[in-house]
Amino acid sequence: MDKIIVFETFYNPIKANIVKSRLLDSGLQCFLSDEHTIGMNPLYTQALGGIKLHVFERDLEQATAILQEEGFAPGFVMSSDGGEEEVPVEETAIVEKVCPNCGSTHVGYVQSTKKRFGILTMVISFLLAVYPFHVNKTWHCFDCEHEFEE
Repeated sequence: MDKIIVFETFYNPIKANIVKSRLLDSGLQCFLSDEHTIGMNPLYTQALGGIKLHVFERDLEQATAILQEEGFAPGFVMSSDGGEEEVPVEETAIVEKVCPNCGSTHVGYVQSTKKRFGILTMVISFLLAVYPFHVNKTWHCFDCEHEFEE
């Protein structure tokens, strides 16, 4: 029996569906999980870890090759020994944020998990008996969970 693995994680449902469609068009069987839950409530994105694209383990190298050819692949790909190797980035590519803690490019500008609410927001929300209306946003590394400012 073939093992199904998580090939890629997306925080944008549109990009997840584009990549899924590209793989299906190439004849590779794949599916998305947590897509509808995040579509109904985008605030669950961080809690669920994003939308996951699943493929068969036997199709891993072929899926990576197809997406690299189309320009959808991330900056790292699986090497033959199971590790990751960096793919050269073209000069015209958009510069991505890099985590200062681990060097990963798997970062996003999302709601802060450590210092979510400011003092003023907490006081006003407490006085009005409502959920805090403003949350702080920061850059978050999804690999090492480090939060940082620009």
